[in-house]
Amino acid sequence: MTFLEQYADAIEARRAKLRKRGYALAAETAPPGGQAALWYAEAALWVPRSGQAVARQLARLCGDEAEVTIPWRSLADAVGVRDRAGNLRRYTERGVMALTEAGWLEVVTVGSKRGAKTTFRLLPGERPQAAPRRVESYARQAEAA
Repeated sequence: MTFLEQYADAIEARRAKLRKRGYALAAETAPPGGQAALWYAEAALWVPRSGQAVARQLARLCGDEAEVTIPWRSLADAVGVRDRAGNLRRYTERGVMALTEAGWLEVVTVGSKRGAKTTFRLLPGERPQAAPRRVESYARQAEAA
């Protein structure tokens, strides 16, 4: 399966939004900056794709700080990726869970329901003995399958 075959639907959806919106650059597509960019560069090597998407947006929102307070729905909108069932928030929650389990993120929620405030803190994560994810390892997995 080629790249174009795999992502044709997503590419066409983005093209349609671009035609409708009229401009290409949204804030969510800007790369992370500041101290959080270094955190993102490290974390992206050790977590799955959902964690990488969430880490990118959290790093972009944090900038030079080590924490950010943002509602779950806003974070899910910034990540902008849906799972197979079409849920934005579930994909984001799975990414946050992957980052938390790997030790790269701490989540503190104060309050409940609509009044809840969620703070995400960036942490230096664990680096297991296994090698980090690289493009070559994905290519080898594809050849084996």
